Amino acid sequence: MNDDSDQILNALRDAGENGLLIGELADRLGIDSQKITKTITTLMSEGRIMQKQELEKERYMIKTPVVDDAEPSALSDMNGCPCFHCLKIGRCGIRQPESPVTCKELEEWLGADLGAAIS
Repeated sequence: MNDDSDQILNALRDAGENGLLIGELADRLGIDSQKITKTITTLMSEGRIMQKQELEKERYMIKTPVVDDAEPSALSDMNGCPCFHCLKIGRCGIRQPESPVTCKELEEWLGADLGAAIS
């Protein structure tokens, strides 16, 4: 990474969730706005920063990292979901002969899954 990228990342990190406009970055860092725009495009393509659109202005901020040590939710694991092998899936849905709301298999699976998540 080059020096401009480091300066921009540090400025965006300092700005926090409010982010900064390109003009604000140019004023703070004393770097030409065209150079900042080019560097920001590169940083966005790398997934290091993101753009926040608000009322005709584009603010840029550090992208929040994904936390790897989060507790997995049992419900996020769809392994064993009865819907994936249900023969009635073509007729299942709102105002259909079958519904997830009235499905006993889904209710039992969710109950077992919730019980495991609570334990």
